[in-house]
Amino acid sequence: MLFLCTLFTVRAQEKVFIPEPGEGISFNTSSLMIVGANASYLPSWRANSQEVQLLREQHIGLSHFGIAYGVGYSGHFYHGNVHVNVDPDGIQTLSFLNGQDYTSNRFATEYLDGVLEFRYRTNSNKNGRYTRLYIGGIIGYLTDSYSYFNSDAYRVKFYNVGGFNTWRYGTYVKCGRGPFNLFYYFGLNPIVSSGVLTSELENATSQNFGFSITL
Repeated sequence: MLFLCTLFTVRAQEKVFIPEPGEGISFNTSSLMIVGANASYLPSWRANSQEVQLLREQHIGLSHFGIAYGVGYSGHFYHGNVHVNVDPDGIQTLSFLNGQDYTSNRFATEYLDGVLEFRYRTNSNKNGRYTRLYIGGIIGYLTDSYSYFNSDAYRVKFYNVGGFNTWRYGTYVKCGRGPFNLFYYFGLNPIVSSGVLTSELENATSQNFGFSITL
């Protein structure tokens, strides 16, 4: 009887999950898709987002779950056929580059992000790797915006282009195994709120699909 009790106790102890520290750095690189734009706006496959997140995790007991929170910084580069011109007196106008040759054309935004992430991880294998499913939310504050055009004839960059939403917020999912994971972001608010870009992007939101590197 003593032997059987000891055996059952050992087996029960083997089933206890001891959580390990989660990742504290996440780098997300993804393709940027615009949903809800006017038909005259033609996005380019080069549109992309780059994000760095610094996170701290709190485990939920002796379970597979945890909560991570922290800050991040993100840049979003909207390549397409629309260029924002800024006259010397500050008046902004749109020009469409259909049929024109150019090296690069984009408008871009940068945000300081607050991040909250709910995490689930399986048991680690002998190499210390586990399968993860992280679901998170982002609230970001606009820190910079600009318009950039480059061709063989000239190159121009206009800073502090107005009209972009002061705040961005949305949800995302990271899933995978090891340091490389799939990443998907779903924006919940419009990209622009005022200015000349509303004629093309008034109801447009962003979605991202790419990879997340977690360390």
